[in-house]
Amino acid sequence: MDEENEPEPEVRLRVVVDGREGRSGLPEAVASVWPRTFAGRLPVGDVEIGPRVLVERKTVSDFVLSLEDGRLFRQAMALTRTSVSPLLVVEGEDPFDAARLPPEALRGVLLTLMVGYRLPILRTGSVEETALSVARIARHEERRLARRETVPNARPTAARQAMEILASIPGVGDRRARKLLSSFGSVAAVTAAPEEDLLAAPGIGPATARAIRESCGVPPLPATPDPVR
Repeated sequence: MDEENEPEPEVRLRVVVDGREGRSGLPEAVASVWPRTFAGRLPVGDVEIGPRVLVERKTVSDFVLSLEDGRLFRQAMALTRTSVSPLLVVEGEDPFDAARLPPEALRGVLLTLMVGYRLPILRTGSVEETALSVARIARHEERRLARRETVPNARPTAARQAMEILASIPGVGDRRARKLLSSFGSVAAVTAAPEEDLLAAPGIGPATARAIRESCGVPPLPATPDPVR
């Protein structure tokens, strides 16, 4: 059944946006696309989506500053210790190379976050796009909670959790997420895969492959490796 044709779940999931995000316009942007949005003070992260998902939002410039002053990995550790499904959103049109790091070093930082800390990274272009991504994740979480109420003792499997992470990337959805996991075996393998490998997966076209790469924020590998010195 397509997502658009699924019945409305009876569970009504709440989204809490940290009040300190008020200057960014995020609380209003999320509330405009998810009516059950509330302002609050979160000890960790910026957006709480139901009981499982915790989002840390950074602009590209804040991502750079937090990497330079050492906050980035402390915040990543706090997210992964606090939330079942943490997510780092990096917002803005600026490229990651604004970090003034060599591409190899920046790629190492991003892969450490995604693989070492098990912290997925989602790139968005604006506050509005971030809000739409929050609403999409909230819809997935509502459906998951509705399924849990139907079968109270059922626990989400690791495979289902992995599929939900990939399905939250704009343009992927459940069907493509299932095919990606079938081809690559894990979220980490998908996020680390170069674009040409993603294109080889069934049902993954150029637009979806680019969306995955851009959402994960991993710069493309150079055409030829730099010589070892």
